[in-house]
Amino acid sequence: MSQIDPNLLDRLKEFVSVSELSKDGRLKLPAERALCEHFDMHRSSVRNVLSLLQSLGFIERKQGSGTFLKMPEPVFIQLYFELALKLNYISVDHLETAREMFEKEIVQAAAVNHQPHELKRLELLCEKIVTSSDVLEGIQADYEFHELLAIMAKNPAILIIFQGLSSVLKKVLHQRRILARQSKEAQKKTNETHIAIVAAVKTRDRELARQAMHDHFETWNQQTMRSFPKAEDSSLYAE
Repeated sequence: MSQIDPNLLDRLKEFVSVSELSKDGRLKLPAERALCEHFDMHRSSVRNVLSLLQSLGFIERKQGSGTFLKMPEPVFIQLYFELALKLNYISVDHLETAREMFEKEIVQAAAVNHQPHELKRLELLCEKIVTSSDVLEGIQADYEFHELLAIMAKNPAILIIFQGLSSVLKKVLHQRRILARQSKEAQKKTNETHIAIVAAVKTRDRELARQAMHDHFETWNQQTMRSFPKAEDSSLYAE
């Protein structure tokens, strides 16, 4: 990478900044020759930068059509959090606490901005969480329930951060959800909080929705234990 440019990140930003709207309304980069002239770079260097942008998922190149900007998958946020965990810069507790704070804001926006068909989907996921006899099916429905709330918030930035943060936590949350579903009492209590969240979102009352999410996490933490030993944390992320 250093062979391309000592300030590679700035170079990537510069390439993105010269994009222009194409006829179909998509952001398109100039042709390679134009990029060479604009940045005073050799063609091989321009191609290296474009290849890097493509490998990172920021552009797609179509033969005969050109090079277009695109949103990358949230895998980069996931990678950041996973590296931060490996390097002990942050802990699982930090991530879980951040997620709880984040979701209390998400549910307020979801209560205000949701569409009827999204609420119907939320109700169906809640029903699956409550009635599913298959542990893995119930766990997947639980994840989709919270992800749908992020979608209902109608803020793409929120969704990207949520997906990156929650995906990293999936392994740990998986263990805690199994614990909750092994106890009928714990399962009943955590299920009831999902029902309460749906009811609160339905009212479109922001504060009621926030309180329902707060109660959800309070119950969740009481029923599934707050922390994991460091050794267990390490083994979960070493897979």
